[in-house]
Formats: sequence, C-alpha cells, structure tokens
Amino acid sequence: MDKIHFVGMRKVAVLALFVVCTLFWESCENRNDADLLEPLSYELISFNLSENGKIDPELLIGEWDCVKFAYTADGKEFSDVVAISEGWLKIPNMPFIENIDDIENIVDDWEKDLNYRWHFSCRNWQGYFCLLLDRNLIKMFLRGSTYLFVQPPHLEYDLTIALESAYSFVIKGNELMIYFPKIEDKELLSYCTVIKNKNLLILKKR
Repeated sequence: MDKIHFVGMRKVAVLALFVVCTLFWESCENRNDADLLEPLSYELISFNLSENGKIDPELLIGEWDCVKFAYTADGKEFSDVVAISEGWLKIPNMPFIENIDDIENIVDDWEKDLNYRWHFSCRNWQGYFCLLLDRNLIKMFLRGSTYLFVQPPHLEYDLTIALESAYSFVIKGNELMIYFPKIEDKELLSYCTVIKNKNLLILKKR
C-alpha cells in the first residue's frame, strides 16, 4: 500500500508541476499585453524620459549604433528589451531646424544642406530633416534615400518605422533613446521583426 501511495503521490506532484509550468509559460506570453494595458500619455512618457536624462540637442551630434528596442509605459521603467546589432545613425554638426518654414525653404536644395541631414544606414541609407519642438519633442521628415529591396520581415523596416514615428528623445550617458508611439498597424508590423509592443529605440554613441 505504501508503494502504491508513493506512486500516486508522485503522479500528483508531476501533474501539479506541469500545471504550474503551463501557467508560468502563459503568463510570460501574456506579459507584454498586460504591461501595455494602461500606458501614460505620449506627453507624460516624454516628460518622464526627459527628467531622467539630458535633452540638450548639441549632445545628439555624433555617430550612434542601434543597439536595442524596448518598451516603456511611463518613461521610467523599461521592459521587453531586445538587442539588435544592425543600423547606425549619423548626426552631423548642427542638424537642427527650429520651425517648419526652415524645412520648406531647403527642401528643394536639400543635397547642399547636408548639415541638416540625419544619416541612417542598414542596407539602405535615409536622409532626414529633424524639427525640434518643445523640450525633447522631435519630428523627423524623410528627404532622400536609396532603396534596395529587402525581403520582409527585416530589421531595416523596424528601424525605419521607429525613426519616422519618432516623438521625443533623451540622452542617458552614452545612450540615445528615441521614443515613438507603439505601432498598431498590422500590415506595417508584418514587415518588421522585433518592433511589436516596443516604443523605444536605443542607440549607443561610438
């Protein structure tokens, strides 16, 4: 009887362990959705980011390697960090435009204004004009690029979408964080690899 009782107890223990593992796995799979239920507004997230770093535009100048995607619901805590190792951003001396009129004035002759050009490169490069708004808010305008077709899904699409959706920035040490609203468009996401449920592109200064 003791042996039969022992075998029965072992079966119960194995079953209980299986249930616990299953629940843990499901909780991990659903963690992203739970984290994203009630994020703060774009403005509050951007403000909180700015309070934990520097927002001096002069510090943006230099070359930056794309190193991570992550998610923040409040601009303070970061989760779902995914390391990447492709793509870089070159910000030349004084690439900053203060109002939309300045952009309109140089659009027709942008190749002569490379000091207003952000250079992003994965397989292709893309040039941007960057409009600096209140505090650390930014808006980027694509002005010229190469286009070698890259079969999706590919990281290049993640990086392009992140830059074109940029909302604000902050610099913490040698890292540049570009915040963008979480991408909801399923068609766009089908071209991407890791950007789903992410809203931070993190770059490291060379």
